[in-house]
Amino acid sequence: MKRLYFVVEGFTEREFVNKTLLPYFVSKGIYDVRAVEITTSKGHKGGLANYQHLKTDIDNILKSEREIIVTTFIDFFRIPSSMPKYLELNSKPTIDSKIDLLELGMSQSINDHRFVPYIQKHEFEALLFSSKEGFKLMYDDPRIVKDLCDIVDEFENPEDINTRPEFAPSKRLINTLANRGEKYDKVAEGNLIADEIGLEIIMEKCLRFKNWIDKLVNLVLT
Repeated sequence: MKRLYFVVEGFTEREFVNKTLLPYFVSKGIYDVRAVEITTSKGHKGGLANYQHLKTDIDNILKSEREIIVTTFIDFFRIPSSMPKYLELNSKPTIDSKIDLLELGMSQSINDHRFVPYIQKHEFEALLFSSKEGFKLMYDDPRIVKDLCDIVDEFENPEDINTRPEFAPSKRLINTLANRGEKYDKVAEGNLIADEIGLEIIMEKCLRFKNWIDKLVNLVLT
């Protein structure tokens, strides 16, 4: 069976793979799942500031063995201009078509059938708005819970949350908590919220995300 590698932006995404995605893959009979953060410089990992760093990591993993599937888990929000086909984004009318273009550029750049590019629309925090339950568990202040639950009610598909950059999912979390005198801690809170929601609900609400997960399962098992 093929090994599955996720190349991710940072610690939060790595923990999401290890704690939320891994049990799901195990339930499908896929046991060798690994997440690695992007190498930014010697001895340092995390963050996507330059596409070349990401490409180098992907190329190195693909060279390491034959029976492998490599994918990415990176955010569209604030994606660097060094990404392949970035300069062509203005020719695309929708966020989905822009992401598709960037993923195509990555696929052509890596040029390996074992590589599956994936860019999260708009960012990791979008997944946290799949259900109200995570917010109800995480926050004691009923005003915070109500404000965040109102956002859940506003969008049928959490992947559509981002009418403007200042309203990106993470910005909404940061601003909602700041308005009530609290601070959003992505590392400490993000995965606890996701774990409370559960992957099945996230996949039910976030179809683009679900299609990616389904594709990975099929590729690893064939």
